[in-house]
Amino acid sequence: MGLDVRGYGDRPFPVWRATWRDYRRGDGSRARARRGFLTPPEDRGRLIWIKAGGSPEDVRLGIEFLGAVRDKRHDVRIVLTFEQDYPELFERHMQPFRKVGVGYGPCDRPRVVRRVLQRFQPHGILLAGGQAPANLLQAAETPVIAVNTAPPVRTVPPVVRYWPVDTGAAATWPENAYAEALVPADPQARFVEAQADVVLRSLVGGEVERLWWWHGTKDQWPAWRAAWEASGWGRTDILLASQHGETDDGGLAAADLAVSQWDRSALAPGTILHLDDRRWFAAAASAAHAVHLATPDRQALWQGLAGGAAVSLGETTAAAVPCPLLGEPGAVLEAWQGLRDDPAARRQQGDAARRRFWDERRQVDANFDAVLQQVWDW
Repeated sequence: MGLDVRGYGDRPFPVWRATWRDYRRGDGSRARARRGFLTPPEDRGRLIWIKAGGSPEDVRLGIEFLGAVRDKRHDVRIVLTFEQDYPELFERHMQPFRKVGVGYGPCDRPRVVRRVLQRFQPHGILLAGGQAPANLLQAAETPVIAVNTAPPVRTVPPVVRYWPVDTGAAATWPENAYAEALVPADPQARFVEAQADVVLRSLVGGEVERLWWWHGTKDQWPAWRAAWEASGWGRTDILLASQHGETDDGGLAAADLAVSQWDRSALAPGTILHLDDRRWFAAAASAAHAVHLATPDRQALWQGLAGGAAVSLGETTAAAVPCPLLGEPGAVLEAWQGLRDDPAARRQQGDAARRRFWDERRQVDANFDAVLQQVWDW
């Protein structure tokens, strides 16, 4: 976890500082959870603990596992803990379940770990993202499965299964840190929309001929915006622009309209529409003539591939994908020009992208089945 800025590792000072910050903000429940004062769900049944990390992807993965475990095992109690709360994820993806507890989780201090294990007495632990907690792995007398999880900082008893998100992540874990490794696959491919209605193209209005989607950082945006404006494509087309990273912090300069503020009225050609709500990524991928991911993140990558558009990248990704690497904005616009004039090439690239997405989705589903079979054995 590096510097452990959230205070969920085993270093005393970051944990103490984060706990003090929780109390100062009036968030006593998070502070108590960090110290291990957690109560399992009432009722009977063995307990499965799903311990998620602190990113939106980690929490989404934890929610997905919670639902899948509940579908597989109606007899068990389930606890999902996380290091950062994202209420919108729970509102959209969480169903009301019996015998389920959800809330902030504990740090990895030895005394805290002992307290939680005594209270939970879990029959199995699922790590969803984050960093593998060394003290928990050392103390747990129960099988542990690690999914998209960074390796522990020291040698500890091995997890029974390790599911890496890609081959790069697989290489970070020592072979003696797990009993079995699953084929690398990115769970994000399961979370994006595989089928999306092409409604965005009709919403923008008949005067717009084409839509293009650019995704990158705020630092990359000025050069791209200047190249777009100089190209003259705004006379007929619309640019969809989105920001790389977990959150948008102020938007992209010189965008004409944010999609969160759009009233769905027709847009004029030349509009730069800022996709500040990632729920529009699926619509953008299905409506765009082509997509350029100047700095790809996992959600944008798999959603772009799932949409069936021609996708190009500004840098290589850990996952091997059939997308050309294009550096400068001028090179991207030149490639887009070729795709605009060659529908067959655009369709061929889009088909290859979509096939790659489905290959990843099938492997993710196979890995989910393998994990759930292990949970069934618990």
